[in-house]
Amino acid sequence: MAINITIDQKGIGLLQRRSAVVAKQLPFATSQALNSAAFSVRDAFKGASREVFDRPTTFIQNAWRVQKSTKITLTAVVYPEDRRRPYLKTNILGGRRGTKPFEAKYFGAASGSVSNASRLIPAATTRNAQGNVSLAALRRLSSKVATTGKGSVFIGVPSGGGRPPGVYERTADRRLKPLFIGKPSATYNRIFRIDEIGSKVVQRRFNDYLRTSLERAIASAR
Repeated sequence: MAINITIDQKGIGLLQRRSAVVAKQLPFATSQALNSAAFSVRDAFKGASREVFDRPTTFIQNAWRVQKSTKITLTAVVYPEDRRRPYLKTNILGGRRGTKPFEAKYFGAASGSVSNASRLIPAATTRNAQGNVSLAALRRLSSKVATTGKGSVFIGVPSGGGRPPGVYERTADRRLKPLFIGKPSATYNRIFRIDEIGSKVVQRRFNDYLRTSLERAIASAR
């Protein structure tokens, strides 16, 4: 789930035979060009996320990191930061969505089995401007789990039958108000095509980056 930008070293060999100066500076210039291309790819991913996702948070938009090239490796890598990878993986690769960290935490605090539920769909919980449940709201609910009385939170399957597993808040009249409803994991289509986006950026910009980097390197060597 990353984009590798690599230069073919056979092409370097052809240029090396033409000029001793070029031969000396080309690996460094190529590495600089690869890094410029990688940061352009990172910026393209950030922009594309605003088109692919509905009101993505900055946490998602700024998910991408760059492992820079050196003149030895001649490979730059654009990849999602580890904490954000689970939120992007299914949209990039397709398939079944895994359990988010907060869901795993809530299911771990459940009273009894929650059957095959592996994701939580917000019901009455207040959402933020991005349409998500805020971290502050999740923490507030966590502090009320396994307490009693009005406002306390129950996680599991309510007794009496007929209601699904989920996260429920106890009201003043002792009823359970659904906050999240547990659902089985769903299959998602691949919508964030980072390979296609990255390839287009490299094709459009790498040659210009290489030309500029090489000219600068040769000039500085004089």
